[in-house]
Amino acid sequence: MIDLPQTDRRGMMAGFAALLGVAALPVEALAAPAGKTAPFLPAPRFALLSSVADTMLPVTDTPGALAAQVPARLDAMLKNWAAPATRAEILAALDRIDSAAKAAKGRSFAALSAKEREAVLRAHDAAALKPTAPLDANKAAFLQTGTVPTDAGYKRLKELVIGLYYYSPTGSENELVYDHVPGPYQASVKLTPKSRPYLGLGPF
Repeated sequence: MIDLPQTDRRGMMAGFAALLGVAALPVEALAAPAGKTAPFLPAPRFALLSSVADTMLPVTDTPGALAAQVPARLDAMLKNWAAPATRAEILAALDRIDSAAKAAKGRSFAALSAKEREAVLRAHDAAALKPTAPLDANKAAFLQTGTVPTDAGYKRLKELVIGLYYYSPTGSENELVYDHVPGPYQASVKLTPKSRPYLGLGPF
């Protein structure tokens, strides 16, 4: 998995909700297309999106982005939700990843092995998320994180991929625990390496 520095999963969920305005979104915007609907993106671009999502969230002891239909969900959002400027920003971020793969390995990102994809994306991730100075370049990013990334489009792409994973039935059922709040008082709840983040309504 490609880590998101200084961001836990609870923070990612909150940021994703703010990014999308989830309460205002129609259900269809977050749902994977039913049946065998053809992707909105051309085949090469959809393959690129799929390989990037799979590299960010591969299969481990839990299902990955592909099992959660993240590429199909994001493809549907690009078609049904994204404004032209947002769509262009995300597609440009994907293209920059592909260009980085061609520069480093001489092949498109989708054509690389899983190990090669991870190496390329880790290097790209570090450079793209490196803080940069000018606040006016992206005030929204500054308000969300206190920093402005070098590549705001890549940051948004990454947030969407991870957010859509945790909002999917596959991601939420395998990675999150629902905690009804208010509930019974429990002092000193023990945490172990197997503890999962809690998903519930409350003052988090």
